[in-house]
Amino acid sequence: MRTQHFQKACLVLAVGLAACGPAKTPSRASAQATASTASAPGASAASATAPPAALPAEITAFRARRDACDHFRGEEAYDAQRAAFLQAQLKKHCTGTDRELADLRRRYASDANALAALKDYEDQVE
Repeated sequence: MRTQHFQKACLVLAVGLAACGPAKTPSRASAQATASTASAPGASAASATAPPAALPAEITAFRARRDACDHFRGEEAYDAQRAAFLQAQLKKHCTGTDRELADLRRRYASDANALAALKDYEDQVE
């Protein structure tokens, strides 16, 4: 599970979400590409080529933010400057996500696609 989050966070960083400037929401094509690369091993060719169902924008935004949070949680603070940077990133990307995750799971309890998109996130990281 941590590897999945790390891979997603790397993609997020590659599109500039957390690495440079203000946070940006990835495009729909980018989100679909991320979802398609996370296909389960052994999935049939038909299911791998079918476009994923669109997620609500607030879930897509949450995932991008939480993936960045999980990425920085896994980083090493090898000196004081790096520790300060990581602390700032954790505050920026992680603060409030525990509550937000619980709220999204409650609000989308009847949406299997939304719940599937949220299932791998830890309940408490703050």
